[in-house]
Parts: sequence; C-alpha cells; structure tokens
Amino acid sequence: EKAGLDNLKILAEAGKSIVGTYLNGCSPQEKATYQRDLGALLQMGVTADMLLEEVAKQMPQLAPMMEGKEGYKQSEIKELEAFARGD
Repeated sequence: EKAGLDNLKILAEAGKSIVGTYLNGCSPQEKATYQRDLGALLQMGVTADMLLEEVAKQMPQLAPMMEGKEGYKQSEIKELEAFARGD
C-alpha cells in the first residue's frame, strides 16, 4: 500500500492525473461499467467534486496530494466529467 501511495504522490507532484492513470489501466468492460455508474451518480445530483471529497475521506493520504498543487483537484474534476461524457 505504501508503494502505491508513493506512486500516486509522484503522479500528483508531476501534475499527472491519478483518475486518468487509473482509468487508462482499466479494461474496456471496466471503463464501460464505471462510465455507466458515474453517469448515474451525476444524474442523481452527485458532483465530481463530491466524489473526490469521498475518495479523500476514504483515503486521507490522497487529500494533501489533491489539495497541495494549484489547480490539481480542478483538473481531476474535469477528468471525471470528461470520462462521464465519453470524451
């Protein structure tokens, strides 16, 4: 787990999207499932920002990474929204 968090920290510090990196590693079937589920959540009024806040609660080690770099969290929100649209 420590090695995984270190890798996420390196990605975040380099300005690379953690969300995008994760999704790129998923199979087409997983992506389709995540896209469908994300679309359903967004239709219910859950925002991408709310999702990232929940991730930070579940993995508090990620919060400083997302908040520490100017504009990083906003770029992750845009990444989630683009994924939901199928961009």
